[in-house]
Amino acid sequence: MLHKKVTTLIIAATFLLGCARTYQANSVETAGFLGDYTLLKEGGDDEALLTYWKNGVDWKSYKKIILEPVEIKALENSELAEITHAQRHGLKELLEIRLRDALKQNFMFVNKPGSDTIRVQFAITDVETSIVLLDMFSSVYPSARTLSALKYLVTGTESFVGKASVEAKILDSATGNLLMASADARAGGKTLVGSTNEWDDVEQAYFYWASQLNFQLCQRQGKILCAKPNTD
Repeated sequence: MLHKKVTTLIIAATFLLGCARTYQANSVETAGFLGDYTLLKEGGDDEALLTYWKNGVDWKSYKKIILEPVEIKALENSELAEITHAQRHGLKELLEIRLRDALKQNFMFVNKPGSDTIRVQFAITDVETSIVLLDMFSSVYPSARTLSALKYLVTGTESFVGKASVEAKILDSATGNLLMASADARAGGKTLVGSTNEWDDVEQAYFYWASQLNFQLCQRQGKILCAKPNTD
């Protein structure tokens, strides 16, 4: 009976995980970017793994955003220490582009603080590229696919996929009060789409986080048509 249950779970995971580009990991390691982590709690649906939103905030009053340059605050033993300066710069630039593309739907970007302006800060804390050939192999061959699905059930991540983690915070630009803080990690799913690019899982995670933040702010502003982040 137990064997049948495990087999059923693996088959279900194989089917479900075959279509998504990235998934939220089971846990995230913090890097110190946020400073104080005591306010953060375990996130719910459509939230980061660790999250904090200040109560009583009138989000409708915020119309503008100051987007600070993305920082790198690498975890110990992170692959960030092994990549080139140009690659690190490219990662920061890509995340910032994704954030601007997503947030411009509901906010105006400005450079000066104001009572109607929030300050958004992001830090990249970890990246891990996929192992392309092994990732593709374990996406196609049934036995390798089953082992990868089993690894997902145990650890929350598939085999040979890329991974990424970030920390973020939102401040009132005029007062400096902390309005939001979060830490999250995502890993690639088993799909052949983008599998030939070792950075695809990291890039898709950045796209998700930008869309997720836009969705969360849109909801808190009481808007009806808020686009949920897409994992496909």
